[in-house]
Amino acid sequence: MQNIYYLCTMKANSSHTARYRFFGLLTIIALCASLQVAAQNTERRPNNTTYFSSRELPDPTVYLPVPPDTASTLFVDDFMRWIWGKSIRDTERGRQASWESLYGVKRMATVYGEALNMSITEEGTPAIWRLLQRVGETGNQATSRAKRKYMRVRPFARMNEHTWGEFDNEWDLRRNGSYPSGHTGFGWSTALALAEMAPEYQDTILRRGYEYGDSRVIVGAHWQSDVDAGRLAASAAFARMHTSAEYAEDLEDARAEYRKIKGLEDKQTVVGYPHIERIVDSPADTASYRHYGDVAYYWLAKAERTTSRGEEAVTDTACTVNYFLQTYGACTNIPIDITSTPDIAAFVNRVFDELCNACSQAKSTGFRQRPFLRMGDHSALPEKDERYRKSSSYPSSHSIIGWGIALALVEVMPDCQDALLQRGYEYGRSRTILGFHFKSDVQAGRLVASYTLARLHNEPDFRQLLAAAQKEYLDTSGPTPED
Repeated sequence: MQNIYYLCTMKANSSHTARYRFFGLLTIIALCASLQVAAQNTERRPNNTTYFSSRELPDPTVYLPVPPDTASTLFVDDFMRWIWGKSIRDTERGRQASWESLYGVKRMATVYGEALNMSITEEGTPAIWRLLQRVGETGNQATSRAKRKYMRVRPFARMNEHTWGEFDNEWDLRRNGSYPSGHTGFGWSTALALAEMAPEYQDTILRRGYEYGDSRVIVGAHWQSDVDAGRLAASAAFARMHTSAEYAEDLEDARAEYRKIKGLEDKQTVVGYPHIERIVDSPADTASYRHYGDVAYYWLAKAERTTSRGEEAVTDTACTVNYFLQTYGACTNIPIDITSTPDIAAFVNRVFDELCNACSQAKSTGFRQRPFLRMGDHSALPEKDERYRKSSSYPSSHSIIGWGIALALVEVMPDCQDALLQRGYEYGRSRTILGFHFKSDVQAGRLVASYTLARLHNEPDFRQLLAAAQKEYLDTSGPTPED
């Protein structure tokens, strides 16, 4: 630094003085910029504000698709949702979205304090505050690698507008990628953790977490596909968090603090599955602007039926424990089956049964006609059309089970997390290729999977099966070196 200072301030009698000063100034600017970038790219480590760094978390550039370009047919849903967001800004919901633009634990404490019907403060509820902060920041970190890779332009910038969020800094947002949504990653991961902590309020908590993501669409800070991806990245990060002893300790401390405040220390809490109709918006009907997005995706997915990906989609019609052991076993470095890994197989079987039960409850909330029927078409497997004519398209059961098992296995074998999640994502997408589900059916199914697993972690026998599966995997695969 002294040399740089000298270079910039020295008085020379030669004709090159101005040139030296100019290059010295450039050197200082470059040095400052490099220091700033280094500070921005510093990975936040455990024992700080996150449980894992972005490098250690599942990589959304691997298991999630590339965000839709504005010239793509897939962009239609983003565009229609942008119009919807603009249309309600000057309403109570719009004002809520603007207020929720404040990022961080302070706003989360207010949002979820309302959902829990209690006050959450750093001084009054330090354990819950700490859980909120660390879970939320980890969920946000889960989006960062995709943000840096794609650097997607945000809606307000693309449309030459200003954000509606009163706490949004437009300059910062323009320099930060839109896909996936970091606010959503923070909000949805926090909702999942609090639903695990306080299952009595799970529906209310999860609804507020869902709305928090949609608020980013309303204010014009994110496209809908950014928010959808943010929820999946948060779900993946939440699964990985369950491999952290620090998360388990923080959760237990927060739960004890919460139950003491609520007077529940000596009471046993027994709740059923969260209710999708209380959490997720109802599926779009044909009169809804959102139906255009489902229709566009239907035709694009249909074009894949004659490809090798279409053949894989047909194979993915299988939905049995043995099939999942086989298909996810291909993502690991060991065979997974009832003989070689009985504890892992028992764990997958339990998860499968619970997800099937969650499917039944979610399907019972209403009836949505299948895409191939809505389009006056046939599915890729016409022999199955009559069977699917009588069952609801929403949400996708295959997607609930496939994504749920992928999330559960991330907790068992985190070193295989990206491959597991990519396979789980594609398993759900197979349903759109075959014409059995709309894209929104599949997305809703993945959300059901994430919050069903949050509930399952409250059951001691489930945790015992998980611990046995984790031990068996470590014993079978051996120690995994650090990246």
